[in-house]
Amino acid sequence: MAGSSYRLPVVLVVDDDPGMRRLLRTGLELDGAEVREAASLAEARAAMVPEIRGVVLDRELPDGDGLELLIDLRDACPAAQVVVHSDLDDPLPDAALRRVDKGDVEALVDVLDLRASPAREGRIGAVDVLLDREEEVVAEWRALCRWDPVLPPDSEPRMAPAFVSIVIDAMDRPQPIGWGPDPDVERVAEQFAAVTGSIDVAIGQLVCLGEALHRTVSGHIPDGEMGETEQRIRMLIERAVGVAAHRTAVSLENEAAIDSLTGLRNRRSLGRDLDHELARCRRHGRQLTVVALDVDGLKHVNDTEGHHAGDTWLRSLAGALCDSLRAGDDAYRVGGDEFALLLPETDPGDAGALLARVAALGAPPHSWGAAGYPDDGDGGEALLRVADERLYERRRSREW
Repeated sequence: MAGSSYRLPVVLVVDDDPGMRRLLRTGLELDGAEVREAASLAEARAAMVPEIRGVVLDRELPDGDGLELLIDLRDACPAAQVVVHSDLDDPLPDAALRRVDKGDVEALVDVLDLRASPAREGRIGAVDVLLDREEEVVAEWRALCRWDPVLPPDSEPRMAPAFVSIVIDAMDRPQPIGWGPDPDVERVAEQFAAVTGSIDVAIGQLVCLGEALHRTVSGHIPDGEMGETEQRIRMLIERAVGVAAHRTAVSLENEAAIDSLTGLRNRRSLGRDLDHELARCRRHGRQLTVVALDVDGLKHVNDTEGHHAGDTWLRSLAGALCDSLRAGDDAYRVGGDEFALLLPETDPGDAGALLARVAALGAPPHSWGAAGYPDDGDGGEALLRVADERLYERRRSREW
């Protein structure tokens, strides 16, 4: 057993300015990190490995925007905290990303919160065994998943090297209250559940991971440490299972609230969001406009051109609505050809300008009507009813 085995947290710095890379390397190495460098998107992709725990990402690179690396980083380095190190102040596409101003090394060190796993007095021997036999753990996990009768035939755990790497590091990081949640394990477990898809498969594979860890350390650590080792493995696997289950539950809840054809929220979401917005309006004395929309002629298109053409119309209207709304507005598909909009802080008389933008974007023909809180009603059903009535009034006046 290698009693002094340990590894520093690895940080990948992606920046085309060599002077900036030197500055960041100095600051991060003083904080105890191992720094690797890349000057372009291509070099960064070649440098991605599972043990990377932090990525410092410049936006302006010679072969593209640094944000183009996000999908690759998610797959190759799932436990990495990504920090955008740029003077550009464009909105970031992911709430998990953090931003640090160029050259602010102190803030960068704080955001990354790097935690090395140095050899220290009192370290359990299982950590060094697992570090020395990491590839064996991965191979054993894969073999157990293939042979487990509960899992599908030839089941293959996704992200296996990355997940094993994160779990081994977490084995050496006691949490403040016993062996509680580990941020890196939680982050990679959530992504593991997302790529695995089935919660049953994810849980079964995580159980196999726990068995692989037990088999790898068994017979290679002092008898007196076996109890502590088993407790740490059990807690880490149980936490990972909990995260995977929660992630799946959230995903199912989101799916239940989304219209699968258009990607808009559905009628269930409209009722919930309308009640929420009205509560805010009553509390703060604000306005709210509800818009009802119907696609004109959808039945004729379905009958003459087929439902595929009708679906194209519906998706086209949904896209035009999303492109026209302001931040804070929401669009919903509430029936076959029925849509609705919630427009906070908006007078019903201003809805026409938004619908004109929708039409200008090439949306299929549609009719609409608007109702406003508080003048047209105090409740959601009343506002939707008034908006529907005005929709049909508008349609009849156009037909005359």
